[in-house]
Amino acid sequence: MTLIVVLNAFRPFLTTRSLGQLYKIVPFYYIIIIMELINKRMVHAIYIVIFQLLLPTNTLCQNADDFSKIVITKEQRFGYMTWKIQAANGIWHYEIEKLENVEPGTGFSSAIDQSGNDWIGNDCVGRREWRGWPNFGSDGFGHPCRGGSGKSRWLDSDGNQIEFEEKYVGEYLILESWNEKFRLWYHFFPSHIAIQILEAHDLYSFLWEGPIAGEMNLDQQYYVLEDGKKRRLPYNTGLGYLEPEFGRNFPSSFFYFLDDNAEQIVYIAVKDQSEGGDEGWCQPNNMVIFSFGREDDKRALSGTDAICVFGFLNKNIGHEEIKSFIMDRLDNPFQKGN
Repeated sequence: MTLIVVLNAFRPFLTTRSLGQLYKIVPFYYIIIIMELINKRMVHAIYIVIFQLLLPTNTLCQNADDFSKIVITKEQRFGYMTWKIQAANGIWHYEIEKLENVEPGTGFSSAIDQSGNDWIGNDCVGRREWRGWPNFGSDGFGHPCRGGSGKSRWLDSDGNQIEFEEKYVGEYLILESWNEKFRLWYHFFPSHIAIQILEAHDLYSFLWEGPIAGEMNLDQQYYVLEDGKKRRLPYNTGLGYLEPEFGRNFPSSFFYFLDDNAEQIVYIAVKDQSEGGDEGWCQPNNMVIFSFGREDDKRALSGTDAICVFGFLNKNIGHEEIKSFIMDRLDNPFQKGN
């Protein structure tokens, strides 16, 4: 009974953290197992470890730290039905419709890393309603809680529609999202996500708005460009701000955010975009506001040539490996990365 009592005592801890956090308490379980083996209850010990430790943890059962496949389900989140997508080394929630009135939605309301931090977290309340990705059009298309009267559906890698009820698993899947002005294909891979623009009848931008690692803490958070320099986040600057040394645009095809205490980074990279300014600043108590293509608080990009890639990466691989991966994905956006 010793093991049962201890495991049940730790159950609240386990159900709120991913499997990746278990290393912090694994040695403790080794001790307990040894105690049970000494008592000659080997079968009982193994049974309890499996069913008491693993099965009650919903996150563990679903993710198991295996991001080698794309897994799609439907899940309610922040008052919306969403596509819950395991891809690009994290979990992404893309709005489908509002539960209250079935009003259509679009855009990512959550980007959750493997430690459970939500780098967007738009619950449609207060200033958090400003958060989202990619916040594409000025009509609200691609912005969670606004939607822009958009719709979405899943396609296979050949562009054929996929129908499923509870869950779908694959290695390369496409989410098509559209309204009267725009049509996008989100290409999902285990390694990254790529945005392809099929139609754009208005100006747009690629705009990331959300808290780094789930909560803003400027003392330990930075943004990084191609040169690898850790830069502090500007604040109290006003809408549309970009560091004067950069002119109108970042001197880089990508930026990523890092937190000293977070294990992963989020990166955004864009190529072949039309002329249009960028921005990079933050609201210290709410979110970062970084974009390719929103200038003076107005969407500025046009045409369908631009391609965007984004996702999570482990911070410990270092800047040069991060840079190499991102540049390779920009060169081959519609192919699986290493």
